[in-house]
Amino acid sequence: MSGESYTHVGQLSSDGQWLWDGASWRPVVRGSLPRWLNRELKSKATWLTLLAALAVGLVADQALRVGTFGLAASLTLALIALALVFAGRITSFESRLLVGASVLFSAWLTVRASPWLLWPDLAMSFALIGSAASVTSRGSLLDMGIAEAAARSAHALVHVVTGAPFAIRPAVQVRNRMGVVAPIARGALIAAPIAILLIVLLAAADPVFASFFNLNLDVGRLTLDVTFVTAGALVAAGLLRLAAAEPLARVDGPAWRLGSIEGLVVLAVLDAVFAAFAVAQAIAAAGAAGDALRTAGVTYADYARSGFFELLWVAGITAVVLILFSRITNLTERTTKRAFQLLALVAIALTLLIVSVAFQRLRLYEEAYGFTMLRLYSHIFAVWIALIFLLLAADFASFFERRRWLVGAVSVSAMGVLLALNVINPEANVVSLNIDRAQATQQIDAQYLATLSNDATPALLESASPDVRRIACEGPQSYSVLPAALNWSDAVAATSRRARC
Repeated sequence: MSGESYTHVGQLSSDGQWLWDGASWRPVVRGSLPRWLNRELKSKATWLTLLAALAVGLVADQALRVGTFGLAASLTLALIALALVFAGRITSFESRLLVGASVLFSAWLTVRASPWLLWPDLAMSFALIGSAASVTSRGSLLDMGIAEAAARSAHALVHVVTGAPFAIRPAVQVRNRMGVVAPIARGALIAAPIAILLIVLLAAADPVFASFFNLNLDVGRLTLDVTFVTAGALVAAGLLRLAAAEPLARVDGPAWRLGSIEGLVVLAVLDAVFAAFAVAQAIAAAGAAGDALRTAGVTYADYARSGFFELLWVAGITAVVLILFSRITNLTERTTKRAFQLLALVAIALTLLIVSVAFQRLRLYEEAYGFTMLRLYSHIFAVWIALIFLLLAADFASFFERRRWLVGAVSVSAMGVLLALNVINPEANVVSLNIDRAQATQQIDAQYLATLSNDATPALLESASPDVRRIACEGPQSYSVLPAALNWSDAVAATSRRARC
């Protein structure tokens, strides 16, 4: 294969039999099982593995029992992270950095109260823990293609669901080595009915002795606790098995490729649709779309303040289409590759136009009707998806061509956005924006503000509106909960009500 040129890592040769891995051509292996089905282990479970899983289960029971996010939820995730470091023996700098990041996001489960933050924080913390276990000895989030990310996710799922047999292996081995256990068990089974009969008779003869067996046992609660402990232990055991698994090597995309002409046609059609939308925006901006709007029964004001969610959906779908077709289209020839890059860059530029239109329309809508969490998050998504498209443009322009950095860059950007949201407290910002708007319009949606969490309470109490302050004062003015349910925002909200209401 020395006579054939290469352009990118993962490129197939013209006959489809060879794959460029960045350094040399290697044969394409067909018919074998995918590597992510491999369940082999590089290390065995120890007693520390079993004890770590049980410890996580006990703390998870406290978190699940209170039924809310709080200190126990943060401690559960932090304990899983510690279990990976010490029992899972993860050693690489990147895996430990990912574990540290997971602890950072789990801490916000005790600080914030907004579901707009808590669920993303929980998902991000688990994603980081899983990534740390997956790349503990090979691989990197900063050099991982989309196919490899999908394969590692499947590989992780295979190991996580089979974590229980892995974790209890030390106990099974001890049982097998202790021949005396079986006779003891048989003796206990023989003695049990005799002991029960004697206890019943003695209890009937002596009320003091009978009081020893008056156990106030809540079977339902006990069953629930066992379920919660088991669930937490199984998750920890699965992640520890993943950390002990044979690491995945580099995973490339599918050997099958769409023809270059087909891929170019898809992008050309995409560009044509977006170009037509750009023309429509120019016509509307020039004030020449009156007939079309009157026919649709829409005023200019309504037109300017509508359609933003659909436009953001278009941007998201376009990002998926560009990434997908860039990976499955056969671009072995330099001319077709450059044509594809050009069409992709045009699509990105036109999509950024769509994102800017959505951003502007959403801003006008907020000026007319006020701010909500969904509208704020849509603004943030618009900015983030614009950043994703800039990263895509750099990828199509062949920046750092020998590394597969796009997945890592998108992941890091998502972490950065979520961390920033935790820091700025978006619900408090929504309240502040609505209060500022009310000073000019004398209108504020107190009913919506009443639906916000305790993250917003201190900001609500700053409002000059009696309705808003009345809503903010309706909550408790004292804070007394189990330590497992401790939450900073709930405590601050109660303190603020006690001081201002």
